[in-house]
This record gives sequence, structure tokens and C-alpha cells, in this order.
Amino acid sequence: MPRMAARYMLSEHWDGKLPVDPFAIARSAGVTVEHDAEMEPKELGRFEFVDGKPHIYTNPNEPVSRLRYVVAHELGHFALEHGKRFVDTALQFWPVHYDRAEHQANQFALELLVPDFALNIMISKRNIMNFVRLTEIFAVSDLVMKHRLKKLKWIY
Repeated sequence: MPRMAARYMLSEHWDGKLPVDPFAIARSAGVTVEHDAEMEPKELGRFEFVDGKPHIYTNPNEPVSRLRYVVAHELGHFALEHGKRFVDTALQFWPVHYDRAEHQANQFALELLVPDFALNIMISKRNIMNFVRLTEIFAVSDLVMKHRLKKLKWIY
């Protein structure tokens, strides 16, 4: 389900350029994304409906590189219709999370930021096999790229 939701979001709201811009995708999908200066230091992001409209709030003290994943994760809560409100700390962003909704939101974020077809093209058609270069192209962390490469059986 997260994979299909991410593919749908990409097909409807992505401009086809790498790295995938989760902020632009959220805006295109009608989701407001903004910083919340009053967010607790341990909180990274929050999804909720405000006056019936979807909003993603991010912690302004986090680096943009991390916020890309946070927005993709929170967008997953929206796309997967998990409910009205989610507040996420670093614990919810572990790839192996036992809460079903959090695990699905993480899977959605991985699929959105590193689409399988785009990664496969970079490796098989463009012969880009350098790990660091791939993380730069997709603007993701080492952990995210490692997870995607394993999932797609490029590494074991």
C-alpha cells in the first residue's frame, strides 16, 4: 500500500526531476507545509488537519536534509489516510518501526524520495554505481540509500 500511494503521488505531483522535492509534491497535493517555531526540540514533524485542510509542520531547527525525509514521512500519513493528527519524534523515523502507521509512513517516504524506477535507471542505464554519488543524486542519507539498494537487491 505505501508503494502504490507513493507511486500515485509521484505520478500526479512530481516534476520528474531528481532529487524528488517532497515540499513541492506536498504543495501540489494541496498540503500546506510550514515550520512550527514552538515545536518541542525532540519533535521533527507533525501532520494534522486544520479547518479541514491538511498541514505538515516541521521543526525549524532541523537541517533541510532531514526535513526532506520528515516531510515525505508526514506526507505518507496524509496519502495513506492514517487519521487526523500525528506528532513524530526521531523514534518514529527508524526504518524498522513496530507501529503499523509509522512503518507505512516510513515505507512511503523511502519510495517517494528514491523511486525504484529512478534508482534502477541510474544504476543499470547510466552506470552510476558509486554509493556517495547516488546519495547526492537523490539527496538522501546513507541509511535511506542503503535501505533502498537492499530492498531492490542491488546490495545484500
